[in-house]
Amino acid sequence: MFGIGGLTGLPLGLAASDIYLHDTYYVIGHFHYVVAPGTIFALFAGIYYWFPKMTGKKMSEMLGKLHFWPSLIFMNGIFMPMFIQGLAGVSRRLADGGQSYAHASGVLEWNEFMSISAFCLGLAQIPFIVNIIMSLFSGDKASRNPWDSTTIEWAAPSPPVGHGNFDKPVNVYHNSYEYSVPDAKKDFKPQFEK
Repeated sequence: MFGIGGLTGLPLGLAASDIYLHDTYYVIGHFHYVVAPGTIFALFAGIYYWFPKMTGKKMSEMLGKLHFWPSLIFMNGIFMPMFIQGLAGVSRRLADGGQSYAHASGVLEWNEFMSISAFCLGLAQIPFIVNIIMSLFSGDKASRNPWDSTTIEWAAPSPPVGHGNFDKPVNVYHNSYEYSVPDAKKDFKPQFEK
């Protein structure tokens, strides 16, 4: 999503195309692709990743997928049509939304599509909320290291307890990113295992 935002910024760096695209919906679509999806999806990814360590419970993978895929589709449904409107010359500051402007005819139906996508994006957050509530109260117990991570924080119990969060002293034996180690029993080698 951030890549789409970055690539759509290239025409805005060239004077010939920027003169035409300046102050249109294209710029709005580009800006929101850069700012919104990357931040929002990163926030959700962080919650999914750290939830087992914070709470000691696993989240439902099925509800996670039911949250992610519609969110991805509807996020694109909101911002992608803005490029179409911007390329048609629709300014971002039209008092009546473009109804009385000839250059906006033929692309204004995308406003309804974007509004429906925004509403559906809001609905797509329901599985996330349900997942958090269900997982807190009836989720399966998470292991110390549910993601097979190699870094030291995964040596602490889930959820962490006591002073310092670790239930016993931790020794570090390896670098923090020991994956695909030759002659290892597993594909990963945590720092805290010999």
